[in-house]
Amino acid sequence: MKIAFIFPPFDHKKFEEDIDIVSREFTQPPPLGLAYAAAIAEQHGHEVIIIDANTKPRITREEAVGQIMNFGAQMAGFMLTVYMFRQTLEWIKFIKQKTGLPVLTGNVLLDLYPDEVMSHPEIDYGIIGPATKSLPALLYNLERGRNLDNIGGLAFKDGGKVCINPPSTLEEDFGSLPFPARHLLSNEKYHTIVSKRKNFTIMITSKGCPSRCGFCYVKNIPYSFRTAEKTADEIEECYKKYGIREIEFFDPLFTFNKQRVIDISRQIKTRNLDIIWACRSRVDTMDEELLNEMKSGGCKRIYYGIESGCQEILNASRKGITLDRIKRIVDLTKDKGILVLGFFLIGAPGDTMETASNTIDFALSLNLDYAQFHKTIAKPGTILYDQVKEATGRDYWREYILGLAQEERLPSPWTSLSEKDIEALTVKAYRRFYFRPLRLGKIILGINSFDEFSRYMRSGLGMLNVHSDL
Repeated sequence: MKIAFIFPPFDHKKFEEDIDIVSREFTQPPPLGLAYAAAIAEQHGHEVIIIDANTKPRITREEAVGQIMNFGAQMAGFMLTVYMFRQTLEWIKFIKQKTGLPVLTGNVLLDLYPDEVMSHPEIDYGIIGPATKSLPALLYNLERGRNLDNIGGLAFKDGGKVCINPPSTLEEDFGSLPFPARHLLSNEKYHTIVSKRKNFTIMITSKGCPSRCGFCYVKNIPYSFRTAEKTADEIEECYKKYGIREIEFFDPLFTFNKQRVIDISRQIKTRNLDIIWACRSRVDTMDEELLNEMKSGGCKRIYYGIESGCQEILNASRKGITLDRIKRIVDLTKDKGILVLGFFLIGAPGDTMETASNTIDFALSLNLDYAQFHKTIAKPGTILYDQVKEATGRDYWREYILGLAQEERLPSPWTSLSEKDIEALTVKAYRRFYFRPLRLGKIILGINSFDEFSRYMRSGLGMLNVHSDL
């Protein structure tokens, strides 16, 4: 079967945690979820293309249809996310109308709201949970005209009726997945605002997260990982096959298994891979030995989930870290010559005007190279969203997917701060952090290319002229 996977262009939404300029400029990553689905399909003998319409310069829906028709696709596939559901649905409707192709969807949104997603007549199939077994089984049965009732984790329509099969009883071994089909991507087009080299890509070496932070959904996903050797194999493939020279590990907690990270770092050195890389981490998983190994293996940046500058707020969010530990690990990381980005939350559980201001002051007091300030929002499947449903008496995300609710900011019943307060404090935090003369000077001195300079200029001007979502 010939399958066209499509990644539509996405625009900033009012209910996002990022302010507009950060949402637009912070990262331009490859659609890795679709690349995994494509790899699984190819592994079972199917032909695939990926149309990344979100990569600049963006292509139109009409141009996408042209590529789909030229390829001779027999199915169109889409990745559904909560934030971008409406925009993706508009593309699904257009492509369905122009091509008549059956539409396949997947991703975590199907896990949370399968009936609501499948209620849209343009969507024919949905993969609930891992696609490792269900996607090949679906394609196999469709080609042979066989019944779909026994495919675990499949949503489909039978005579207009939505059918949702029970999830598969088989646990997905993340390490057994094929590497993403990066040969179907334009790897030279991807970057983040802080990336230094081309080609750039993102990589996932584990799924789920063993941490229990109350604001995060990822903790609901069982933790599974690739071995160090298998991870190094993927890095080597990126290096030799796709000319990739910088990787950002998108694992929620890359450093959970210390020995695995040490082994990955050593494998990069042993294989003589001139790769630089960045990862996400927690300060309570880091020590000097690990930092030395990571630095030696090409680590250039670490992104720490700091969240707040108030211990009481950290405790309320179930972070399990202390302010003293944060400062010590940030300083130690910097001493090793590794750049540090801190993630912070504005409007976290228990936040007041005073505590949020303290968080901004704390961010400025740390020896950080970069900071990203998020508006604390209620993501589906989280404790915070349970509070919103209880406070409002409605399931907003369900209504949004069904087309019964407009795009809007959700309330934050866990804080005394208003939505306008949170928005204003987030913008203030960015301006205070990045527009300090010393910080600006360091950023300018660290620029390696005109492309990097352009990204910083767009972001800086956007930060000065940021518009409120309210």
